[in-house]
Amino acid sequence: MKQRATDDTEKAARRSAILDAARKLYLEDSRQLPSAARIAEAVGLAKGTLYLYFRTKEEIFLALLAQEFSSLLQLVQDVFTSTPVPPPSEYLARYVAHLDRHPELLRLDSMAYSVLEQNMGEAQLRAFKLGLTQGLVAAGALLDQALGLPPGRGTTLLMRTYALTRGLWQSLDYPPAMRAVLADPVFAPIRPDFRGELTEALAEYWRGALLP
Repeated sequence: MKQRATDDTEKAARRSAILDAARKLYLEDSRQLPSAARIAEAVGLAKGTLYLYFRTKEEIFLALLAQEFSSLLQLVQDVFTSTPVPPPSEYLARYVAHLDRHPELLRLDSMAYSVLEQNMGEAQLRAFKLGLTQGLVAAGALLDQALGLPPGRGTTLLMRTYALTRGLWQSLDYPPAMRAVLADPVFAPIRPDFRGELTEALAEYWRGALLP
């Protein structure tokens, strides 16, 4: 087993390795969280050492979710600080592509209220929510500036974009047994392709939302 990290650089690297291992294991079966013991083994740590970095298994995955949200919001800066400012359609295309590359985001988010946040203290929850809020507001302000929107409109636009994404995903995330039932062509209207449906729905929403 690896020894405990002794300086800030090593600790940050160890924490990052734990999150990477947790993500990989979670993607093997994203309907349940892997155990702390499995995560520790994947990183080459004793289980007790893992708890020096995260107090609970759920804290690991809340940190992973925070990381995923930060990465998603970073897209706003990546797209809208370009010169000239690209059309919103470019941002939406990259947004959908980002979700394709990070399937753990929506699944973890669906577990946030019922599983992850239930095992957090008030201080931890506040830090998580505050970080998310600050990131959202900063991205929204950048969007306001890039698209000439009234102050605060960008934040609302991003929040509603994600709410639409989450709602569509949850309505179409059928468990395996139900997917087998819905394979019958008669159910085609209630099982559209998530990616295609999201792309079309976001384009329609942004088109209407950005009208004068």
